[in-house]
Amino acid sequence: MTDRPMPAANAYVGRSPGQPSLGAHAGSRSLGGGAAVLPELADAPARERRWWRHPAFIVSMILTVLALGAAVAWFVVAAVTDSAVRVSGLHATVEGGNLHLDWSGPDAEYALYAVAADGTATDLTQLVSGTEAWVPTALGYSDESTCFVVRPGGVDADVVLDADDLEAQGGAAACVADAAS
Repeated sequence: MTDRPMPAANAYVGRSPGQPSLGAHAGSRSLGGGAAVLPELADAPARERRWWRHPAFIVSMILTVLALGAAVAWFVVAAVTDSAVRVSGLHATVEGGNLHLDWSGPDAEYALYAVAADGTATDLTQLVSGTEAWVPTALGYSDESTCFVVRPGGVDADVVLDADDLEAQGGAAACVADAAS
């Protein structure tokens, strides 16, 4: 316990010897005034919200609808924009003694191979420019029995002329014998 002095029974605030007086009624006014500054609020009866009107439920429903909408949009965009590179519409024509290969596909890297009659493949990727390639006959890469395979660059599978395998690789083939003049 600490030793504190007890206050005097008739102590007045603002009236001490040697102190200035706080006014005629200083010390006679009680600290708890009669009139309240703020009115007393009556307790409102507690009313429960319905579960579907609760803010947490409303927010969760909005977020659920937004998430489902985003998922549907994602699936639609993924279906419409197939990111796989595919060669389609490969055409071979002979123009001025040179073989011109032209195909449809996105702006990507493509690989070109000349497949001889015995099945050996020669890489001619350096002749590809965009979605076309010119194969000069003077280079001796092709004859009447040669076929050309175009497929996306980076495919590591063996070069084959089988239509199903080429389709799986995203490629296509055209033969010199079928080329239009």
